[in-house]
Parts: sequence; structure tokens; C-alpha cells
Amino acid sequence: MTPFAEGIVDELRRFPGHRLTAIVEMALLDDVSRNHVKERCSGWPLLQQQDFANLRDVGPWLFASAGQHTLQGQYDFFCDVTDNANDAICGWIISALSPLDLASHLSQAAIAQGPDGATYLLRFHTELAFSVLHARRDLPGISDWLAPVRSWWVVSPHPERKAWRHFSGYDKPILRSGTSIQLDQSCWEALAGDPLSYRLAEQLREPLNALGDRENCYGTRLGIVRELLAQAQSLGLSRQGDQIDYVTLMALQGKALAGTSVWTEALQEAKNLRRPLAQALQVRMRKRSA
Repeated sequence: MTPFAEGIVDELRRFPGHRLTAIVEMALLDDVSRNHVKERCSGWPLLQQQDFANLRDVGPWLFASAGQHTLQGQYDFFCDVTDNANDAICGWIISALSPLDLASHLSQAAIAQGPDGATYLLRFHTELAFSVLHARRDLPGISDWLAPVRSWWVVSPHPERKAWRHFSGYDKPILRSGTSIQLDQSCWEALAGDPLSYRLAEQLREPLNALGDRENCYGTRLGIVRELLAQAQSLGLSRQGDQIDYVTLMALQGKALAGTSVWTEALQEAKNLRRPLAQALQVRMRKRSA
């Protein structure tokens, strides 16, 4: 049992009236894994609004144990979902609310009012969005939304392992008052985050999986990307294209490139804006092999 699993089991042991649920991004599962989780667990879509009917089956779902609600049964559920939906798991929740009621409750947060007064789809379950929203419990609707949650874990970016960050709710097993989440301008801008790091984390999914030499979950990819982007910037690579090349090359070929003269020369050439990094490396390698 991992330390993370031990922490969840310990909390369930101390609060036997609470249930463990998992939020799974169904679009990240293949058909076999998706069907397995649906068959083995009880599940409810979190995009329950009619406007999202076309996204419902591939959007986020809340899952709970379909069998016994004992401590062992909930641990078995944790293991089953972890084994079959690992990279698609966006969060774990402990709540005294029944999973069916919790799914209905959480789904109301899928729509939020922006600072312009219009309504938008809010992907509240993602690593970025949840941490931003949790920090802004002063905004209308957010405290109500977190009311029935005792504990919520979301993926935390880490370059070496799958890590989880814990957040506390209010542990009040009551349904929302109906107040919709209303975002101000600063929260809206914070939710935009850094689109480059998230885009690169997704683009590296299959290439890193093909290498198979390290942990490859969303949180580790995001941790790797952020670490490498910081390195690229510290080396003086100012163009976004060079930063993208640096992250991609180092993530996939870092061991072979690091410390070599062709890599050092290509970095210097890109830093001085004489040639894009990937192109500079390609030219240097051609000269070396000629």
C-alpha cells in the first residue's frame, strides 16, 4: 500500500460514514478501460446539463464502489480504479454525501458566470482549475460547492512520480443552496493558466509512453514540462519555438544530448537568435556525421 493509499484508508477508517469517490476523465480512456470501469463501479457523468449532452460520455464522471461500502470494499475500489484508469483519474473525494447526490451536487459547478456576465463551461475538476477555485472561496458559489466535501485530492505536477495534493472542504453533508459560481476578472485570468505547459504535457503523452523508461502520467508530464521550460528560460532561450524544442528534445533525448558539443553549440546558436534550436541541432549533427 502506497503512502497516499494509506492516508485515504486512514481517513475512511476515522470517518466510517463517509464514502470515497473518484473523478475520471473518460476521454483519456480507451474503450476497453472505459467499459471496465463502468461495469465494475457505479458511475455518474458530471456534465449533466442538456447543453453538454454530446460531451457527457467522454467528459468527467464520478465513480464509487458498486459493492460493499466497508473499508475493505472502498480500498478494493481504489485499487480497481487506479489499475484501470490511472492517467485518467483527476481527483479523489471523501464525503458523507451519497455518491449519487454528490455527483448531482458537483455537476452544478460545470457552469459558471464569467466576469462579463455570460455563462461558460467550467472544468472545475482539473489540476489548475480546482486549486484556483479553492483559493477563491470568497467568490459566490464556491463555498457552497465545497460544502459536502471533506477531502479532495488533485494531481500535483511532479517530474518523477504521480503526486497528489490534498485540499479540505467543509464536510457539511448538505446540498448546495443553488448559488452559481461567479468568477471575477482575476480568477478568470488565473484559470487561463499557462496553456503552453498543458499543451506540451499532452503532446508528450504518446512519445514518452513509447519510450517506456519513466513514470508517464499527466502529473509527471506536467512536472517534467514545467521543469524543462524553466531550464530553457534560464539558459536564455527567449523564443517560444526554441522553448518548445528544448522541452521536447530534452524530454525524449535528454540523456543522449546532455553535455555533447553539438547540443551546446546548438543552444548557443539559438540563444543568439541565429537559428531555431531544432534546426541548429539538425545542422550540427549533419556536419558531425559528414
